[in-house]
Amino acid sequence: MPRPIEFDRDEALRRAMGVFWRQGYHATSVKDLTAATHLQPGSLYGTFQNKRALFIAALDAYFSGIRERIQSCLHSDDPPLQRLRAFFDMLIEEMVCDPDNKGCLLVNTLLETPAEDTEINRRVSDMFAKVETEFARVLQEAQSRGDLDPNRDPQALARLLIAGIYGLRVYHKTRPDAPQLHEIIDNLFFALGGPTRH
Repeated sequence: MPRPIEFDRDEALRRAMGVFWRQGYHATSVKDLTAATHLQPGSLYGTFQNKRALFIAALDAYFSGIRERIQSCLHSDDPPLQRLRAFFDMLIEEMVCDPDNKGCLLVNTLLETPAEDTEINRRVSDMFAKVETEFARVLQEAQSRGDLDPNRDPQALARLLIAGIYGLRVYHKTRPDAPQLHEIIDNLFFALGGPTRH
């Protein structure tokens, strides 16, 4: 009879995700992962198979956290465009409060992963597509309320917001201050036709 796994898988995954997030997939060694998770290589591989499978599990866990934050922002009782703005304000708060300037694990992965690695690129693209769908739904709601120009394409505007996330995350690597980040979002929402911060 096999021995039960005597560690918290979710906690080990959270620790591994932190290493990948700070260092990137390729710069992270198995030694880094065993040190972070406090697991021996045998236990690590017995649970997650290999480094790549562990990284994919970390991506999935990271995206699960994003979806929870999306739900909290986009499914409130506020007007639709204010809910979208609240989501972007939350992103800025997270970035400003991140002393390691880690950025977004998904965006980091897209920037690091070679084009021929279709599995990981497709996985991350699918995650952003889910966010885009959420944005488009809220934008359609804004149109139905008369808060958004009915001639605008909600799906195209949702893609604009996704591009805004990409740009914001990469630009933050230059360490701008919070007012500069909010200015970027103000201009993004001005192009959208939605509320600015001031």
